[in-house]
Amino acid sequence: MSTQHTHPADEREIRRLVSDWRSGRATKTLWEAIQDGYVVVLSVLVIGAMLVALVVRAQGAAAGCTEAGCQSARTLLPFAVLAGALALAAAVARLFGPVLASAAEGFWIFDAPLNRARLLRGRLVAGVLLALVVGALAGALVAALTGSSAVLIAAWAVATGLAAAGMVAFAAAEQGLERGWITRTAVLLFSVLAVAALVVVVGIAAGWFGLTLTNDRELLVTVVVAVAGLVLLLVAGAIALRRLNQIRRARLVSGGSLVSGMAGAMYALDLGLARDIVVERRAVERGHVRPRKGGGLGLAALVRRDLQRLLRTPTVFGPVVATMVVPYACVALGFGNFTPMISALALFGALVPLMGTLRVLTRTVGLARCLPFSGPELRQASLVVPGIAALIWAIVTMPALLSLGNAVTDVLPTGLITAIAGLLGATRWTAAKPIDFGQPMLATQAGALPPGMLANLVRGFEVTLLITAPVVFGGHWLIAAVIAAIVFWFVMGNFDMQALQEQQEQQKQELAKAKAERNRRR
Repeated sequence: MSTQHTHPADEREIRRLVSDWRSGRATKTLWEAIQDGYVVVLSVLVIGAMLVALVVRAQGAAAGCTEAGCQSARTLLPFAVLAGALALAAAVARLFGPVLASAAEGFWIFDAPLNRARLLRGRLVAGVLLALVVGALAGALVAALTGSSAVLIAAWAVATGLAAAGMVAFAAAEQGLERGWITRTAVLLFSVLAVAALVVVVGIAAGWFGLTLTNDRELLVTVVVAVAGLVLLLVAGAIALRRLNQIRRARLVSGGSLVSGMAGAMYALDLGLARDIVVERRAVERGHVRPRKGGGLGLAALVRRDLQRLLRTPTVFGPVVATMVVPYACVALGFGNFTPMISALALFGALVPLMGTLRVLTRTVGLARCLPFSGPELRQASLVVPGIAALIWAIVTMPALLSLGNAVTDVLPTGLITAIAGLLGATRWTAAKPIDFGQPMLATQAGALPPGMLANLVRGFEVTLLITAPVVFGGHWLIAAVIAAIVFWFVMGNFDMQALQEQQEQQKQELAKAKAERNRRR
């Protein structure tokens, strides 16, 4: 009888073994991948040049901002970005982990008698560094766009980066205790602070109240924020390192599975699929809800289900309320005729969470065929609740359009067109069909791509920009209304090539069957 002895594994050797295994099965080097994707590199360079030109133009516009209200409003905008960056960092960190592992690592490695902290330490540091870099870039970009000096740009970059990194470290410390309510509260708190900061910007520009913030005071605030973020980073990071061994394997693997699913969705450039994965993850975390009996007849039953879903999770209406501040903020920052376009894009993103029914019916074709309604009828019923939300948004934001100097008779149609542009953009984005990899591929420098794959990046946005373009360039609102009517006809599925092809194929089969029946009778 032999006795098997188990010894603790050396984490450093395991890490080297995994690295050798991965590098040994790589088919391309990093430089070869960059050469194959030179179009992406060129696009990054072009976008970077556009950002530089935008910063230079914003600096020139800031030089012409001599009024106290305008200067104060521009000065407070980085505070809103700081709060938004903290909310985003906390939300993303809680969603993914921030410490995670792949399914293979969870199955083969984390069952072994080893110290998990030594394997997970590098991943925690990588997540914190990523938050630091992204936060610093966001803070520097917004500070540059508001016309701040070089010293303030650097100060805002350091403050925003350290604050975001500290928030990720705090989320990692909470992950070790399997406790999420504090992180959720932080997300809600900083989101409210971001919206409140935008309201203050609008109030100062509108003259509702005054607030003077000199450069010295602003620099002092950034120093305080940077110090607080550094302290939070060090303290929470030390606690997170001590709690790495307490993180359950299931929690680590769930974050890795989410990353794998998101990577697959992004490979197909399908942003809608990426959102579906996130929605599924949140539903799994919630577990179950109390079932409620439906009601109504016909399409009214679908509308009632949307209302019940909204009452069950009223937080999905929060982005719509938050974007009501965007038109006023655009007016306060002097965006002029670009206010309707920017506001419509903001509403576009806010209405997507309200279109769950539309997403299910357009992606689940079998379910839609079980209902005794046509595709356009189902889409129109699914847009009742989002349409009401867009109408409320338009009514609340009309005073902002009036302050642009538009005639009173043009304010109502311009506000409605802005809301319709956001609604139709969200509809097109939500109802997008999945990529069909069975079709003939297109040969590109980046490899073979299915038709319509690159269109996923602009789907929905092009509709919003197309409808609001006449208003932006000084055209009459009737032109935008005609474009919106045409877009509505297309978005509702009245001209679907795939459906027409299926209908044509079905007619051919019926014709062939009838012909065979006639030949048989002869």
